[in-house]
Amino acid sequence: MNYKKIADDFFNRSCQMIKFNNQEEWLKLRQDGIGGSDVASILGHSPFRNAKDIYKSKIEDVEQITNEAIEFGNAFEPIVFESFKNKYKEFYEVLDYKDIMFKNIWNPFLQASLDGVLVNKQTLEVGILEIKTAQERKSKWYDNYGNRTVPQYYLDQAIHYFNTTNANYIVFYTLINYKNSNIDRDMEFLAPRIYYRKDLEELCKQALIACRDFWNNNVLKRVEPNLRLSF
Repeated sequence: MNYKKIADDFFNRSCQMIKFNNQEEWLKLRQDGIGGSDVASILGHSPFRNAKDIYKSKIEDVEQITNEAIEFGNAFEPIVFESFKNKYKEFYEVLDYKDIMFKNIWNPFLQASLDGVLVNKQTLEVGILEIKTAQERKSKWYDNYGNRTVPQYYLDQAIHYFNTTNANYIVFYTLINYKNSNIDRDMEFLAPRIYYRKDLEELCKQALIACRDFWNNNVLKRVEPNLRLSF
């Protein structure tokens, strides 16, 4: 079965798929819209950046930051990708679209760079693989009752990808690095977390409204945004 064609046909119904050849081209494309890593900041959910930081990154060239956690993620993302591909090959065809920027046809300011694309081998539904790495922060992947969950700022990213690509589901696959831990464990994969678009429709609508307002009334008009506490 041609799973790549299934995925291409699915995305072409709602997205323009723009191929880029290097990081410079990717950075330029990032300035032309709102990406998955921007959304939590726009919504006021990010502990790392706020809407003013995202606004600045869209209207001027901003130096790309790096740190130990980012470098670890960049180094291990291919390993996590291959691990998921091998471990769950019975259930999913895992496809690599890392050189593609997805732009929504109806709202071109919505765009996404995906870690991987999934096709369910039984249902043929198309979804997204989102790879995460964390430095000794396993607890944030569980709620107060010990149930598996995803941090809100990553859930915002999933919602944005749903709005951009119309994908049916997203799977988070996470590697925890215990570099300073006293436990007898170097690294650990968490079980996949899966979310379905149909269960998050209302949040998708709210996020789309906030992103449209940010792009049209702040970025395009060159008006610095007010800080949003939540939505």
